Amino acid sequence: MIGNFAPPYEEENLHNLSLLDRLENDGHKCTVLNISGNPASNKKIINSKSFLNFVRKLLHHSRKKDVVHFLTKGYLRVGLLKLMASIFAGKLFRLKTVITFHSELFSILGQMRSPFGGTQTLNTSFFFADKIIYNDRDTYEVASMYRKKSNFELIPSFVHMPQEKKEKKENVSRNLKKLQDKDKVIMFTNVKYPSYVFNILMSLINDNPFPPGTGIVISFSEKQASKFNRIIEETGGKLSEDMIFVENDDLQSTLVAFSKADIIIRPLSCDGETFFERFSASAAKTFRSNNNIYFPGGLVFVKKGRTADMCLNIINTMLSTEPADIPELNAGDPYTRIKQIYEK
Repeated sequence: MIGNFAPPYEEENLHNLSLLDRLENDGHKCTVLNISGNPASNKKIINSKSFLNFVRKLLHHSRKKDVVHFLTKGYLRVGLLKLMASIFAGKLFRLKTVITFHSELFSILGQMRSPFGGTQTLNTSFFFADKIIYNDRDTYEVASMYRKKSNFELIPSFVHMPQEKKEKKENVSRNLKKLQDKDKVIMFTNVKYPSYVFNILMSLINDNPFPPGTGIVISFSEKQASKFNRIIEETGGKLSEDMIFVENDDLQSTLVAFSKADIIIRPLSCDGETFFERFSASAAKTFRSNNNIYFPGGLVFVKKGRTADMCLNIINTMLSTEPADIPELNAGDPYTRIKQIYEK
């Protein structure tokens, strides 16, 4: 498995870690290469510092494997080179080659690629890959520009919350116990200063439009997050009673927060690197089914002028809207479908 497995945590790397965890629990032997610029917390996961270092480790660990699975949002140029190298390594060692494209930047910017750079790299990877998984319909349709759909699969991303973790979540943190009595929870994750997500958060603190008692979970991406936590608590007044702060590398607390959150707000990112954080933000609605958390719909905000208050009002509307259905779940459990792809 190759992808982003490092904190700070959001949908992309939590899905990757969930898939890894379930495969290992089922007895599969997994070797994992982390392509994020941040180091993985799990010591068994192999970090790669440069492209050449990645290729060397890729070739070394591809021997005696059955599948190579590359998971990405498909935007970074170096990431696309790593993707193509992984597919070539899979063919060299006669492995099944699988790509997962997480939704977001690929579906937004895929059509803007240079025909002599990114498009060519994608065309080559798509041609040689055995199966390409897309997490949402929009990404699926944009990708059809590069390749016919004969080897495409539409499987939603998921974050798995096992029953035993649900039962133990009260012990994670006293702070997180605040979430138990909240009807609605909004999570700000991978927050940076300065950023548009931070502006939206400060607008919330100054003029909260959400129903009384709505829980607010905040996770900063910076290591020195404690100073921001103090500033926000001091500024928040009564709202501080509904605030919960989570460390960006605390996987268990993040999973608990995700299991309660109705909306996740964060900057745009790919393979662990944020983009356009000064003027854009993502707000995703969540949906829960069979110990899995799904992300059936959301919006990307690109600001023009002072629009943080406007975003909050839209997010407030999202909060009261029922999550959209996920038709792809009718085809079966996403994890089971991924395993079937490996085994075919």
